[in-house]
Amino acid sequence: MSKSNVQHDKDTLRPLESQINMLTSLIDRGKTHHRFPKALESEYRNFVLGQFVAVDLKIISVGLLIFVIFGWADFSFGGDNAVILFTVRCALAATLFACVITIPRTPFLPYSIHALVLGIYICFLCLIWNITMVEGPESYFYHISMVPMQVFALLGLRSSYRAMIVCSLSMLLSYTAFVVWYPMPEVMSSFDELALATAPFYILFWSILIVMASYLSFIIESSTRTDYIKNRLLALEAERLQYLGRRLQQLSTTDSLTGIANRRYVEDQLGDEWLRCTRSGTPLAAVMLDVDYFKKYNDHYGHQQGDVCLKAIAEKMAEYCRRPGDVCARYGGEEFLMLLPETSAKQANDIATGVCTAIAAMKLEHTKSPLGIATVSIGVAAMVPKSGKNYEQLIRQADIALYEAKANGRNQVCLASSSEAP
Repeated sequence: MSKSNVQHDKDTLRPLESQINMLTSLIDRGKTHHRFPKALESEYRNFVLGQFVAVDLKIISVGLLIFVIFGWADFSFGGDNAVILFTVRCALAATLFACVITIPRTPFLPYSIHALVLGIYICFLCLIWNITMVEGPESYFYHISMVPMQVFALLGLRSSYRAMIVCSLSMLLSYTAFVVWYPMPEVMSSFDELALATAPFYILFWSILIVMASYLSFIIESSTRTDYIKNRLLALEAERLQYLGRRLQQLSTTDSLTGIANRRYVEDQLGDEWLRCTRSGTPLAAVMLDVDYFKKYNDHYGHQQGDVCLKAIAEKMAEYCRRPGDVCARYGGEEFLMLLPETSAKQANDIATGVCTAIAAMKLEHTKSPLGIATVSIGVAAMVPKSGKNYEQLIRQADIALYEAKANGRNQVCLASSSEAP
């Protein structure tokens, strides 16, 4: 394998391995329910936002609809202020619903959770305001409505227990302050006395509800974070396996020295192209190339320099395989093969002549050659495949033409006499 391929593998696999090791470490140490490292936390937040847009906005919309439906209480208990209470309720719901629709399409999407906390708190303040606008025992109905507000806070903020705690405590503390400082009637009815006596228990009940909701929200967020880590780990493992699978396939069909196709691959392609050209009635050409006096080159310059020479020739030859179906392969030792589908004998001969000339023009020093430079001999064969024949006949003709080129003095191209035009 070439150094560039090794480096490419390292550059590709190292980040994957690093992420896999980090995620595995988080799972092993049971840290998936905590905040992740900065980059991973940012990606998780983007994932949560995606879930928020896909699912939570629907829950919020339903919650706002229920908030409006409960407006019947304004007409039942609001008395003279019923229309005002219901109008404010609808205006607030419409405004928040407009935010639900528009925020996902604005740069404020990352702040959706903050906006939801604010929206829930504003709805809570609306209920507090309703209490001040309703006289008599009917106002205590709005005290009871704090429980549905808390339930909605849990549903809307279930995947962020910190936001849920902040929202819930803000409502509880504000409500407690309101109950303490809001003046009671000068003349208290038995209903007012009962409400005042049960207020501490109501606040205690609400506090217990917040504790339970916080624990449930923490479990939900921890589960979401854990599932995210596990799914991401599975995705990275799959990506690594896919890459290794592709590299294994590439290595099994690529010559490790020159980087072009190997004999196994070109023979597979020969079989496929032979069948395809048989069906289409188009010619298939094979160009067999051999480096002249290469044994002497190796003996004189050494095998390492011989490898450099082969790589340079392979790169130059590959430049002439321009079409998707063309294949340039190392066939064995210093022998190469070009497979050219839908190419006539004349076209293949012209390509081979270009390759021969281009390699000689590289002027690779070869003092043991009569020409003083590295050259190649090339045999060309082409035929229109027919049923009952196989590609071995094509390769045999190209090989015979190659030996003719060598016998005629090397550094030249010889076209097989039996090659067929299209």
